[in-house]
Amino acid sequence: MSADARQHAKNECASLALQEGLKAAAWAGAVSGTLVAAAHTYWPGFRKSLGVSGKTALIVSPIFGMFFLQSELSMNECARKQRWQHSVHSPTTYTPAP
Repeated sequence: MSADARQHAKNECASLALQEGLKAAAWAGAVSGTLVAAAHTYWPGFRKSLGVSGKTALIVSPIFGMFFLQSELSMNECARKQRWQHSVHSPTTYTPAP
């Protein structure tokens, strides 16, 4: 695999990981934001016991967590597929079983 092809493969994996991470972060933000808003509206104990920073942390933490987790999983999956494609298409790396 040439250096240009390798760089293109890395850029492709990074782009895919970014897209997947943003989708997961948006989903996590929608869910955590809805839950915190509902708890703030309908549960007086929640409203009184947590300040703005605590509620913000409850919304933002899942967003960052899902972004990083999904990006990492997507990056690993992409790299695994590219290694597999490279090993299939490169006869020098194939060693038949005895």
